[in-house]
Formats: sequence, structure tokens, C-alpha cells
Amino acid sequence: ELYHCRGALVLFDGMASLESLWELLLDAVSRCTPALDETPGGSAVFDLLLHHSGLPAESSPVETLDDLTRRLTAGMAVLLLDGCAQGIAFSVQSLKFRSVEEPAGEGNLRGSREGFTDLLRVNLSLLRRLIRTEQLVQEVTQADCEMKTEYALCYCKGKVSPGALAQVRKILAQAKPELLLDSSYFVPWLFPCRFRLFSPVSYTERPAVAAAKLCEGKIIVLVNGSPSAMILPTLFCENFDCLDDYATTAFFSSFLRILKYGAFYLSIFLPGVFVCWAVYLPLFAEMVMIILILEIIREAGLRMPQTLGHSVSLVAALIVGDAAIAAGLMSTPVLLVAGITSVAIFITPSLYEPATLLR
Repeated sequence: ELYHCRGALVLFDGMASLESLWELLLDAVSRCTPALDETPGGSAVFDLLLHHSGLPAESSPVETLDDLTRRLTAGMAVLLLDGCAQGIAFSVQSLKFRSVEEPAGEGNLRGSREGFTDLLRVNLSLLRRLIRTEQLVQEVTQADCEMKTEYALCYCKGKVSPGALAQVRKILAQAKPELLLDSSYFVPWLFPCRFRLFSPVSYTERPAVAAAKLCEGKIIVLVNGSPSAMILPTLFCENFDCLDDYATTAFFSSFLRILKYGAFYLSIFLPGVFVCWAVYLPLFAEMVMIILILEIIREAGLRMPQTLGHSVSLVAALIVGDAAIAAGLMSTPVLLVAGITSVAIFITPSLYEPATLLR
């Protein structure tokens, strides 16, 4: 009871901190709060607590059921009063999330070691720390899906194309995915095409890369619950770029760029060229079989627990390769060519999927 008015504190356990809530309320109790002479209704108590007390509450009240759900799922606690159609929200979030760590899939020798985490607000703060100007705009919106997942549209004013920005904002607002677990779920709406070999967008888990792309006039889309930031639009040549290119000399960076292009085309054409050179039909079956086996080993190593993945991949490759040669199913040159092809594509991992299909 508050001023003889019944009330209830509503929160989700594990998302709001009870300890922070009690400290906040005890601090408010210790302050001087105006008294009410007569027995008031819920609206009078609401007005007193929100506008005329030392209660550290959110400035905007909770007015609808959707707003209540949004506040609660954001980790807030809400005070509801009997006889009042509004609620008072308190910021006592205690959301558990993965700490800021270096991304495992984007290795760099130099530059920041920070990586995006799974919480949208943390990811937005990582970008804000790098771009400390008023040009950076971060628009946070709820997606039109059953989960009501939040996503953020990030761009730099004066550098992004106004037409492209307006089109992307409109498409994202109209998109209606059943689930929104990653920024890639927006791609079918942004680029409606049934058959596509190369992706028109790219992804990064590094705030430094995202900040660099923002300064180049790109648009970044972040989704709550995913560390992958979607960059759009993306050029094909950007698959061969990395942060280390800007930290080394121009000659060495150009050499690495040429090496990446060569490795990409090698991973696509080497098996086919080798088969053409041999001009022997069973060789075709050997090459297809070893490529499929290597794909199976890769998937097994990727999906298994990290402690076992590398060991399984190594042992499977050695045993399968040795047994295939011993049984006469495959020749050593075929294994050598397939091995070089599989390793070469990992120089440009973002092009792995189209390269595998082209091969």
C-alpha cells in the first residue's frame, strides 16, 4: 500500500535486479516525500510519486499494455496502482550477456580486439565510443514480428545516401519476419531475389570495422540478441579487404590483395582444370567425392563442441585420406588438389559459400 492505495510491482525475474530495486526504493524512502492529508485515489498517488517526490523513476509513464510488455522485457520494473491507468517504470536492468571479447571468425594482427556482444545497447555504445560526433545516428525500432525484437539502423549524417537510407528504413519498417534472431533475416526484404550466388550484404562482429564502414557512407543494421552487424550495400571487392591492409605498407597490402584474389580463383577453378588436364572420366568421380568428403568433415568440425572440433577434423582427414589411397579409391594428386583448394578459400572466408558452389 502507498498512501492507502493498493499497488503492485511487476518485473521479470532474471531481467530486473531485485537488489537494485530495493536500494532505489529505500533511497527514495529516506528522502522527504510530500504527505497527503486525505485518502487519495490511484491517479493522485501516481501524480505525487512521479512528479512531486524524490522517486528516481523514468520520466515517461507506462500507458498501454504493449508499452508495459516492452518495458518489462527491457529489464525494467513497473509500479501499478489501483484506480490508475498508468504505471511508473524504474530502470533496474540486470540482463545477463556475453562479455566484450575478440571475434573468433575475424582475425587481425593490429587494431581493436573488441567484438560485438549479444545485447543491442552494448553494441550501440561500442560504436558510440569510436564515432564521438553528432554525425552518428542510431535509430532503435521494434520489428513487426511476434517476438517484437529490437533492431538499430546506424548511419552517419552527411555521408550516407539520403535516398538509399529512406528506402532501407521503409523496407525494414514493412518487413514482417516470423522470427528475428539475426540481421540476416532482413535480407529477403531488402533484396528480393530467388536465385542469388553472391550476397549483396556483408557482416562483421568488430565495432572497428563497422565504424570504418559508417564513415564510408555505409548503413549498419544491428539486431538485439546477435553480434553480427549487417553492412549494406557491399561491393564484391570488399570481400578481399581487412583492417590490416590499412596498417601495413601499400606494397605489402597490394601483394596480399593479389594473393587473396589468386587464392579465390584457385579454389574455384583448380579442381576443374586438373580434371580437364587428366581427361579421364573416373577422375571426375574421385574429385567430386573428395570435395564432398572434405565438406562433410568441415561441417562436422564446425558443429561439434570446440574442444573436439579440431581433433575430429584432423583425425577424420588423415584416416579418410590414408584409407582412400590404400583402398585405391582415390589418387594422391586428387587429394593434394582438393586439399589445396579447401585451404585456399579460407583466405577469404566471407566468399566460402559461393566459391564452394562454383567449384
